Amino acid sequence: MMQDYTHYIFLITKILAVIGSLIYVVFALVVVRQVATMSKNVSDKFNGILIAFSYIHLLAAILLVFLTLVVL
Repeated sequence: MMQDYTHYIFLITKILAVIGSLIYVVFALVVVRQVATMSKNVSDKFNGILIAFSYIHLLAAILLVFLTLVVL
């Protein structure tokens, strides 16, 4: 009897984790877009580094989605 409830709780937790990681990917996309817009309007010697970090952040967020799907 208790095993049935734990299966549903695990399934709900997995779904919420995947949804949360997908929302985080959307956030990372927004960060990339904002950094690109900032780089067009403000010229600085660190723009290339900021763009690189924003794409690394996006890549890490995408890897987090795959990790969430694999582990859970």
